[in-house]
Amino acid sequence: MKKTTIMMTGLILFALIFSLAPLASGQKHYKELQYGKLNDVTIPQPKQVTLKNGIRLFLLEDHELPFIKMQARFVAGSAWEPADKAGLAGITGMVMRTGGSQTMAGDQVDEKLEKIAASVETGIGTLDGSAGLSTLKEHFDKVLAIYNDILRNPAFPSEKIELAKIEYKSAISRRNDDVGGIAQREYTQLIYGADSPYARDEEYATIDAITREDLIAFHKKYVQPKGMVLAVWGDFKTAEMLGKLRKTFESWRGAAGPLPKAPPVEYAFRNTVNLVPRSDVNQSNIYLGHIGGLMNTPDEAALVMMNEILSGGFASRLMNRLRATEGLAYHVSGAYGANALYPGIFYMMLQTQSGRTVEAIHSMVREMRLMATEPISEAELNIARESWLNAYVFNFDSKDEVVRRMASYAFTGLPLDYLQKLRAQIEQVTVADVQRAAQKYLRPDQVQILVVGNPAEFGEPLSKIGPVNEIDITIPVPGAEAVPEASAEAKDQGHAAIQQMLSAMGGADKLAAVQTIEYTAKLIQTTPMGEMSLDAKTTIAFPDKSCSVLVMPQGQIKMILNGDKALLVAPQGSMPAPEPIKQNMIENLFRDPLMLARQVDEVQAQWVGETLYQDKPVREVIVSKGALNYHLFIDKATSLPLAIKYTTISQQGPTEVEERYEDYRDVNGIKVAWRTLGFDKGSKASESAIVSVVMDGPVDPTMFEK
Repeated sequence: MKKTTIMMTGLILFALIFSLAPLASGQKHYKELQYGKLNDVTIPQPKQVTLKNGIRLFLLEDHELPFIKMQARFVAGSAWEPADKAGLAGITGMVMRTGGSQTMAGDQVDEKLEKIAASVETGIGTLDGSAGLSTLKEHFDKVLAIYNDILRNPAFPSEKIELAKIEYKSAISRRNDDVGGIAQREYTQLIYGADSPYARDEEYATIDAITREDLIAFHKKYVQPKGMVLAVWGDFKTAEMLGKLRKTFESWRGAAGPLPKAPPVEYAFRNTVNLVPRSDVNQSNIYLGHIGGLMNTPDEAALVMMNEILSGGFASRLMNRLRATEGLAYHVSGAYGANALYPGIFYMMLQTQSGRTVEAIHSMVREMRLMATEPISEAELNIARESWLNAYVFNFDSKDEVVRRMASYAFTGLPLDYLQKLRAQIEQVTVADVQRAAQKYLRPDQVQILVVGNPAEFGEPLSKIGPVNEIDITIPVPGAEAVPEASAEAKDQGHAAIQQMLSAMGGADKLAAVQTIEYTAKLIQTTPMGEMSLDAKTTIAFPDKSCSVLVMPQGQIKMILNGDKALLVAPQGSMPAPEPIKQNMIENLFRDPLMLARQVDEVQAQWVGETLYQDKPVREVIVSKGALNYHLFIDKATSLPLAIKYTTISQQGPTEVEERYEDYRDVNGIKVAWRTLGFDKGSKASESAIVSVVMDGPVDPTMFEK
């Protein structure tokens, strides 16, 4: 019975295989497949109404779920803030919400909205501000009242402004942590200019310059109904919703005068080679290109197809040739950017190993040139077109997207059917159109090149491409003292005071002879949640290595400095130390008295004079070397260091730090302060009590490598 079953199964399979053979032999390769025209997309049409004060409404019913959402866009942005108060627009948009209104504090707003699972959010970008609302249908009237009050009558309490400033300063302090972020930021500044409102950075000084009065004035001038577009969608009846919106907003009157215009962009095509040196990376981030274009132009469809073919996705030339064939790239991308109100940026971007940096740049420029000099193939155009058209439908997969997009087009002055018209144009683009657009808009001989990488590891010098402009990305620190050149007399007095101090500590030669030192200590750190006690160990191998280990509740944190490289090792893994942490490690080593003994003839010691510090007579000396400096206060009675004072970068931005030294004890004939008190802007921030000190003991050199 079993044999028969097996035999019959075999016969059936045999017959099935042969019956399918003709089909298999007639199959086409996937590249030969032809696709029919895509079905038209049915797009819901919102009701459009303009209120008497100029607010343009878009209302779209959607009864699938009992939610109502609303988003306003208004003509306000960082493009119109004073350059010396960069950050004003963003902080205004943030504190409009966090600070609440004149009738309800921000924390009360949070509490009321959380109880009903609703949200109200505000923000201000480069050329537009926004205010959004989301709520269950049953709570709409209550949430609309809160939304209107915040939009029109924000309180701007000082404490919320200060919190927003801290958040901005924290972002400034971290802006050089990510290499990719550096590359994108600096390339944008190359194209628009570092002082352009489309590219400029907020700095500590510009944030400090912002006042509450500035926020009030900015809100009054720019947050107004004139030019505002308001989209509403969800579970409502249009006539009823229109009545509520009229009642809420139609009485709002705005500022007199015309609306501001987007600042113009002035760009001169040129060839430049620019480098941001980073010795802590083993790959290069490369950007190259020039200015892009505007949306809704006669050539836009051809440029969209050009972009798809050159750098737009997995089927692009950059992906296939530079990444797959030549093996140059870990990551590659690009875009011919176009904006509605000002020109976008054309860029090609690639990450490659350091040794192939120059080779990669040549390949990128080659592909850009070929795009303009050699016609694309019909196959390339068809793949690019199908890719774009297949993604087109997802622009309309929800009523939410439809109404927000139409409102956005209305706000920026684009036709409401802009995307549909672009689709029709893309369906008609030819090979000749793409080549003509490439020849007209691409300038392969006038590209700006930016590399963020380690020039010591480049296989060929970057200068082979052209003269190299090295970009300094140091974050300016306000209040950081620029030490003037000391007079000969001030230098002599300063060095004499330091020599006397080193002698009191055990002798300059003895201190300078120490090769390694290990401190074990108990550290008490002041935090917003209270004091936190930590075990700490710091090992220094002079002149340029240190390893600090902190035992914290969440695990052990290790900070390693090895020459010009710094690592942060946490329970989650190892990573290059963020720039502020690396800089703090370098500065801490520079301020160590044993390091001072080693380089006493290399530093500038500037005598300030005799004064009082904490009611004690002291000699004050400014110690500096290059950009590093600190004030040293030497106890006149003992000639030992009593304190130092310096400016550094914390997570909240620049801060003035004081370290006060107490309880000196003898270790191998050298005086060591057993207790250190740390103060941040006059408030106690930390306390360190030494448990043990080991000088020139055994040190595992691998601790500085992992």
